[in-house]
Amino acid sequence: MKEVNVYIRYGLILLLVFLSFLIIKPYLTVILLSIILAYMAFPFQRRLRKRMKESIAAGILTIMLFFIIVIPLVIIAHSLIQQASEIYTTTNIENIKELFINQLNIDISESTQNYINSITKTAVSYILTRVSALIFSLPNLIVGFFIMLFIIFFALRDGEKLVTRITSLIPLEENYKKRFQKKLTTSIESLFYGTVTVAAIEAIVAMIGFYFLGVPAPILWAFIIGLTALIPGIGATLVWVPMTIISYVQGNTSQAIAIGLFGFLILSTLIDTVLRAKIMGMRAEIHPLIIVIGVLGGLASFGFIGMFIGPLVLSLFELVLEIYTEKKDEIES
Repeated sequence: MKEVNVYIRYGLILLLVFLSFLIIKPYLTVILLSIILAYMAFPFQRRLRKRMKESIAAGILTIMLFFIIVIPLVIIAHSLIQQASEIYTTTNIENIKELFINQLNIDISESTQNYINSITKTAVSYILTRVSALIFSLPNLIVGFFIMLFIIFFALRDGEKLVTRITSLIPLEENYKKRFQKKLTTSIESLFYGTVTVAAIEAIVAMIGFYFLGVPAPILWAFIIGLTALIPGIGATLVWVPMTIISYVQGNTSQAIAIGLFGFLILSTLIDTVLRAKIMGMRAEIHPLIIVIGVLGGLASFGFIGMFIGPLVLSLFELVLEIYTEKKDEIES
């Protein structure tokens, strides 16, 4: 009878956990992003609460985060829409296609030509579909944004108490709990301060470089560089290599060489490799392979926020394997 009661108890707990997950699943990305932002702002919360109540300090920081997020987003969105519109109205896809074929002296058949046209139409249709979906999802995005602010406020105010409570539930010895906390802290700092800082620097440098190199819509391309730079090692290459090829195909040989050199020497080598290693080495050691696999797998599983969740989860999994190996060696010895 006791065994039956135990099974019922654990069954109810699992059912509640599953139902709770279903409830928060639509806003899982918002919740995780809120926790990340609250964590990054927490050092300021710690300083402010020495001079005022925790609720007031959390409220001030939440309002500041609101303006820090909204104002740049509005400016960037306006610039992106404007420059994307300019590219759409001034770029002739057919001319670029013909230039590419003529430059490489390719004689294509009618079936291949139809296939290329089909790909072009599919790409345009996909872009229009995504833009339409984004417009229709604006109400949900606005609701999600205010939920994020709400979570940030309570995470800043009650975060330490919540962390202490969760830590007490972990079924590990105290020294292993401390190792988990340390690994989590150093991994977050390495990922978010290191990766985001490098991406921001790379985007700014790319914008300045593209402007002086005469690349159309430098803000748009810099924004894309900033997003791809979150993937270490290969990020910026996904942008400047096609850009170099297109510039060469269009007959701008000198510009193509300049973009290629700028992309390889400045973006990919100096910033993405040297500077990234320097910044992340100051925080914590996370193997580049863990970051790359974590970013790509996280993107596929969780979307944008997965770029951060993936490496973090794999980093903690690596620690679990270390602890398991240590415990196994202790038992065998």
